[in-house]
Amino acid sequence: MPTNRSPILHSQEIVKRKKPPACDSCKARRVLCHPTTDGSPCPRCFEKGTKCTTTPVARGRPPKPNLGIVRSGTPEPLSASATTSESASEEPEIISTLNPALSSRLELPPELVYHLFECFTHLPIYNHPMLVGDGLRETLSAVSWQIQLLPPQLKVLAHCIAALSASISFDHAIIGPGSKPASLADRSVFSPGADLRDYGVRRTPMYRALCAEALRLASEADIYLEPSEANAASCFVLQLLENDKEAKSRPWAVAYLSHIRALYDSSPNMRTNNVAIWTGFLVRTFTRSKRTQSHMIFTAMDVMETTIQRQPALVSHHDQILITGKDIVSLENLYGSIQSMMQVRKEQPLIPFAAMKPYMFHVTRLGRELYETITGDFARRHPLDERAITEFIASLNYLHSIRSLVFDQEEQAYPGDSLFSPADRRQRGVHLNLRSCAYIMAFSRATLVLALHRELARRFALSPPPPTTAPPTEHWKAERLALLRCQVGEMADLTVEDIARSLRFMPSLPHMAHGQRWAVLGWAEFCLDEADAKGSVTRERAKTIETLSKALKLIGYSWLLPTGLIERLDAYVVTHHSASGNPLSFPAFSEDSMFVDMFPAPWDDNWMSMFMAPSGMGNETENEVAFPLVDYGYGYGGTVF
Repeated sequence: MPTNRSPILHSQEIVKRKKPPACDSCKARRVLCHPTTDGSPCPRCFEKGTKCTTTPVARGRPPKPNLGIVRSGTPEPLSASATTSESASEEPEIISTLNPALSSRLELPPELVYHLFECFTHLPIYNHPMLVGDGLRETLSAVSWQIQLLPPQLKVLAHCIAALSASISFDHAIIGPGSKPASLADRSVFSPGADLRDYGVRRTPMYRALCAEALRLASEADIYLEPSEANAASCFVLQLLENDKEAKSRPWAVAYLSHIRALYDSSPNMRTNNVAIWTGFLVRTFTRSKRTQSHMIFTAMDVMETTIQRQPALVSHHDQILITGKDIVSLENLYGSIQSMMQVRKEQPLIPFAAMKPYMFHVTRLGRELYETITGDFARRHPLDERAITEFIASLNYLHSIRSLVFDQEEQAYPGDSLFSPADRRQRGVHLNLRSCAYIMAFSRATLVLALHRELARRFALSPPPPTTAPPTEHWKAERLALLRCQVGEMADLTVEDIARSLRFMPSLPHMAHGQRWAVLGWAEFCLDEADAKGSVTRERAKTIETLSKALKLIGYSWLLPTGLIERLDAYVVTHHSASGNPLSFPAFSEDSMFVDMFPAPWDDNWMSMFMAPSGMGNETENEVAFPLVDYGYGYGGTVF
């Protein structure tokens, strides 16, 4: 640069000589543009007589996304009052930032992450074989519970767990301002008959925000594409979070099962001896004896979810035998084997643990067959398959007989007050596990009964009585449908009483709220439909309705409930209270039930240990009691079908 020229003038000349950007028309046609600087059209646009416009192109790095849950960035002002309120308070309020205008993403403080993972230990899925909760906790502890420092897949899983744990959290960051329990063992809040629905209403905004954040992170990480234990666990939890939406499709459950199938040969958590627990999660999507036994309980849990919502079961017969093997005794022979064992064995507490694996296998199978042959879309387009219904009813009767055979004497053998006897802690753990076995057996069968009852009631409502001129076959068909509906209706009446009894001895509030919420809601609606049709209820049915109502008030601690449902239930209860002048003859939850032991420190490695016999009881191989080798097969033999 010449010495007599100013640097400023030189830079201005460079700017003047810089060619302006091409116009939109030339850029679209990919031809050389000669833009002008005086605002006139370029020569090509002038020649063609078209309007010459130039759209500026944004250059440089894009703005960084706002990752803070505590005010970060400069939000657009909402109002004068909102601006004043924000500047007046420096306290980092999580709930105040849920507005999308304040924060587009959530960042959880380490203290809240730690609290949510403590809550997670009380949920039924804590011992899911793929969740490996201790390993994730150790990784979080190593980064001081800063969830954003985790690797991508573990970060997604941690956010999924945090979202699910928010459903039972008592932290102000989750439930907002107002009263709160001192802990999950606060008897002044978690007491029999308490109405906890306000907590469910207060936690909903933050719970939904955490669910949305977990879903966003999972989509960004494409966890449904790469099979891994962390991704499989995240898909499983995400499906639980998505169940609230009552969607017809279940993409996360599909991805979960796809990962399970891909990992079965490679993952050490799949091919050990926790078959029973995996069977149970197959009765939910698909619980821990030491790892293949746990796979069975989780599979059963998924089938219960799909059955109650009339969705196709994703668990195939091949999935079941892949996890459980082919040596599953038929229902008929299972009942006969248990009868023989009850007569000859001295250690009868072992029998329920031995029965869980085949029992949950058949619950999974029956849930799948119910949709395929009776309640599914294809079955609904065709005449009712009476043979399938008859066989299904026979299977339900076997399930009821098996549970009755195993547990009818349970209260006499293990009275309720033995739960709180300090003399033998180990015996108390056995009793807790037995109660849990009875609980899941009752609810799994009840779900099948309710689904069958709903379908027959629907078919009956859509089938008007045939005219008198109709051929005899039409009259016989209508009579058979009425007979089947009556038979299943009587079965449902007995089952709802069994459900009420089971609720009075429930394992804990988290297990009822997360494992049986839809079942309790379904049976409450069943009672209301029956009561509305008759115009009144008996005193015994009023007791059952009261139990369901109080159970739903407890479930309301975690979830929003249908508007007016509790009030409709209580209206039928009040009529009997008013008539006698006294409350009904027994409380909804007896004082010797496990309700008063809610949220205890885990016994025998938490609730999922219910599917394994305590070690050292009998001469069987660890955590397993063998049935006699009588007609083993795939569960389709015998006279059940």
